[in-house]
Amino acid sequence: MIKNKLSGLFLIILTITSLAACKELEPVLDQIKPILKEQAGGSSTGITTANMIDAIKQALSQGVGDSVNLLSSAKGFSLSDVYHIPVPQQLDKSAELLRKFGQGKYVDEFESRLNTAAEQSVSKAIPVFTSAIKEMTVDDALNIMQGSDNAATMYFKGKTEATLRDKFLPIIKAATDQTGLTSSYKSLNQKISSVAPFYSNKLVDIDDYVLGNAMNALFDRISIEEKMIRDNPAKRSTELMKSVFGHFAK
Repeated sequence: MIKNKLSGLFLIILTITSLAACKELEPVLDQIKPILKEQAGGSSTGITTANMIDAIKQALSQGVGDSVNLLSSAKGFSLSDVYHIPVPQQLDKSAELLRKFGQGKYVDEFESRLNTAAEQSVSKAIPVFTSAIKEMTVDDALNIMQGSDNAATMYFKGKTEATLRDKFLPIIKAATDQTGLTSSYKSLNQKISSVAPFYSNKLVDIDDYVLGNAMNALFDRISIEEKMIRDNPAKRSTELMKSVFGHFAK
């Protein structure tokens, strides 16, 4: 039902845009507007394309804000059953070896700082996503409204993930330095070498590892928030969101 109504609205936009380009067809345009609106079920809604786009942007901003607030809170990663960042897989055997030799505290410290770095970096993500929302085109917004429950999340991933990663990496690096994660990783490797010098250990790009986990967590959480806004009227925090999403949910 939602997609049918949106398809009708999209037809209105395309038709009106095409006709408006020809001045000699303006009388025809005036006659056809009411017909097209009636077919799309929009004759009495009072909802404009601009309203719809603004509502989508508000929803995206809210979804990003709620996601960032959740993940950047104290222990937002470390105590999460879903987003907790474990020791990198390449270090699993090394970590197990250290625990056997009573050096587990170094593993625990390293893992704790992994999650703290993610929490601190995510807290600075809002401006990056806000910029992406501002750059959204009319077509992007329409496709999101007509799309699936995670259409906004897919928009972020498809069109801005590379840019987001480039902008986010310096934030991650700053967080890993501030939390002592880098030094903790070096200490961990030193302990591994002292306990088992024969043990071959693969180096891990810690910044990239935290970045990947933080980005995955953000996108996953945004998709959850997006679906809740679409499905649950109580999640729509503005009157415009209530009006637009409420109409297309009928």
